[in-house]
Amino acid sequence: MLLFCGSVFAENQPLIPLDEIARLPQFSSPKLSPNGKYIAFTQTENGKIYIITKKLGSSNEGENQFLAKIGTDIMKFSQFDWANNERLLIKLRSTVGYRGDLRNLNRIGTIHRDGIDPVIFNMKPNDWGYFRQHTEVVDWLENDPEHILAALDDEPRGWAQPRVHKVNVVTGKREIVARNFGHIYDWYADPNGDIRIGVRYKLTFGKSDVEILHRKTIDDNWETLQEVSYFDKEKLIPYRFDKEDPNILLVVNRATNAEDENKELFKYDLTTNKVVGNYVNEKRKKLIDLVEKAFPDLQAKIISLNQKEDMAFFAVYSDIFSPEYYLLDLQRKSLDFVAAEYPHLINYQLSPMSAVSYTASDGVEIPAFLTLPAESSGKDMPLIVFPHGGPWAHDEWGFDNYVQFMANRGYAVFQPQFRGSTGYGIEHEQAGYGEWGQTIQDDITDGVEWLIKTGVADPERICIVGESFGGYAAAMGTAKTPDLYKCAISVNGVLDLKLYIDSGRKMVFENINRAMWNSRKEAEETSPYHLAENIKAPVLLIASERDTVVPVKHSRKMYKRLKKLDVEVEYVELPDGEHWRTNERHELIKLEAIEKFLATHLGSVQVPTKE
Repeated sequence: MLLFCGSVFAENQPLIPLDEIARLPQFSSPKLSPNGKYIAFTQTENGKIYIITKKLGSSNEGENQFLAKIGTDIMKFSQFDWANNERLLIKLRSTVGYRGDLRNLNRIGTIHRDGIDPVIFNMKPNDWGYFRQHTEVVDWLENDPEHILAALDDEPRGWAQPRVHKVNVVTGKREIVARNFGHIYDWYADPNGDIRIGVRYKLTFGKSDVEILHRKTIDDNWETLQEVSYFDKEKLIPYRFDKEDPNILLVVNRATNAEDENKELFKYDLTTNKVVGNYVNEKRKKLIDLVEKAFPDLQAKIISLNQKEDMAFFAVYSDIFSPEYYLLDLQRKSLDFVAAEYPHLINYQLSPMSAVSYTASDGVEIPAFLTLPAESSGKDMPLIVFPHGGPWAHDEWGFDNYVQFMANRGYAVFQPQFRGSTGYGIEHEQAGYGEWGQTIQDDITDGVEWLIKTGVADPERICIVGESFGGYAAAMGTAKTPDLYKCAISVNGVLDLKLYIDSGRKMVFENINRAMWNSRKEAEETSPYHLAENIKAPVLLIASERDTVVPVKHSRKMYKRLKKLDVEVEYVELPDGEHWRTNERHELIKLEAIEKFLATHLGSVQVPTKE
């Protein structure tokens, strides 16, 4: 049995210690206060994440205020921002039992920037005793620093029918400003703070299950702007009102490639009820242009702005440059370095990520990313296939600590953006609906075979590794194409598709999920657990005890089944672990297990270098 040894690496690629790779970001998510005088950010110390506030320009460590001691053992924060210049608004989450499974329950509260006077906003259960699972800020009310609009409760006899409260951010006192008159799930306020858009999701599934409603003023009746299927390519997704024009609603059109903060926005004229053109925030575009000129070889992304939008936090990064944060100040005409996200990785050589594409067996072009170890020849490489989670998600070009970990160990890393991936147009996404283990898996297989054919991958040294849906794809790969992979690693993976589909019946919009997942009738045919007899390659299962997305019983059941079938299998369970990467100790345990498993089953890795 071959064990991993650092000495097999090329001298110009030193091994990055595992405890360095496992570290969580040392600085991230910087937020500017509205007046631009203070910042709040997250920082990891001794393996725990804290929120810190600091006065801009201060260097004295005594001026730092640690806030996230609040509820770190019982409740964890997931988001935060400035409610006004004095107080931070923090979204907290806790794990609770619900119908036999675990769920996250969110709360919203505020705290003074000095870490004192916490206030958790009151929430009430509905008539069945259930609290609203996802509390949301509906509008920040920039012109009213003492209040926000928030969805805290559902209607007493409603389920996922949030009503909107105006909440005092200092006292937590609230008053209802919008009652839910029937399955409105999303609310939008105009620049004056008036609720004027609602999006209704009907309980029955069909051609018109989503309805966008609008009223001209809060005294007018609601009118329908659009009534379409959830999956209609022309469905409009409200984003926000134009700050300068209350008659213009900014929307996303699903037919575009709009994703996340890079949304392609359109102006919808509420007086004529039609799209009137693209929307470009010229002010923000100019800020980005300024920073990109200063860093021509890096990507620049706005993280936070002050209210006047004359100060901005930027992240600059690339595939081989972990994010660094800079503060742009137009008044001072300065661009100052603030902190690095992973300062401990700066002195290590990282591996470049390339955007590639290949043709699937049915002729469809599939985008992908390929990362080759730095200075390697790029030929006859041991390969890690690394499908993303979701599957309604996507990978992005840029720094990824897991990709860099595997490339640093001498493996080529392949990330196929199979059908079902978002960010490549609605047709590409919808082509993956109902295709778990079928077209999606075939796209992954076709990509691996392409890399073998082109000489990049050594066909005798290929392992498939993934988290969540990626963990499903890893296990499914060994079941559907048992001769293709020498090993597989599933982290928090969906392994019993029938169990997963059944658990979806407890979700609010189960009809939408049913249309996107495979049918229950074919679940056994596309479930790694039910196809375990086909698996020949060694498998490593890693699972989190308190996973609220994919219950730990998926991995526990799979481990027992593979043991019974005499398949070589290892199992690592993270006590009190979550679905996400939020615990440095757990990250180190995972990476140690992955490193040893890959080295054992792919052999010691010698990196072939360029001539």
